[in-house]
Amino acid sequence: MTELSTHSKFVIANVSRRGLLKGVAATGGLVLAAQFPAVRNALAAYPTGADAMPNGVVSNPKVFISIAGDGTVSIVAARAEMGNGAARTALPMMVADELDADWARVRVVQSPGDERTYGNQDTDGSRSVRHWIQPMRHCGAAARLMLEMAAAAAWKVDVSEVQAQLHEVVHKPTNRKLGYGELAAAAAGLPVPPADKVRLKEASAFRYIGRATCASPTSSTSPPARRSMART
Repeated sequence: MTELSTHSKFVIANVSRRGLLKGVAATGGLVLAAQFPAVRNALAAYPTGADAMPNGVVSNPKVFISIAGDGTVSIVAARAEMGNGAARTALPMMVADELDADWARVRVVQSPGDERTYGNQDTDGSRSVRHWIQPMRHCGAAARLMLEMAAAAAWKVDVSEVQAQLHEVVHKPTNRKLGYGELAAAAAGLPVPPADKVRLKEASAFRYIGRATCASPTSSTSPPARRSMART
């Protein structure tokens, strides 16, 4: 499988986990309610206090994302799941949305306790979503760009000619396509793009955030059996 990476101060204002997870009780699933003003405001990058926590936050796709040759995307949940879906559904969904991954092909892998690798892992104070929405979005967006760069290199075209679209990268002028699994190894060999080159989606482009009720994906407490996007 394969992993990707970025560190950045992407954070949010005073948005609670409960405010972001509205709709859970009503639907029996999870809706990230971007239609609520507090949540819309949370989609901009700004300080949340997360950096003041011990070991801060990490947005490194080589830590949090792996892609198997068959296209299965594994996303690491670094926080404990307390039953509200924040750690194992909401945060992975944010990664998947920015990655433009097919949610049906996503699995969640629970991390060990290791704050040097994963950043702060305290699961208290209703802070997981508030502190991690921006790092996780950035993580998925960086991975998406690396896959696009890998496809552009394979086709020998400029990266501006390609676009990630639901688990594939498409060459827009010719409609050629490569799946994420086909690109994972090549993407793993690329340097992580600098933060100022990573573009987050506009709200109108979201697939899941504020637009979908998603069941929790397949979960595992074991490392995925695949090639890592990190070089070994």
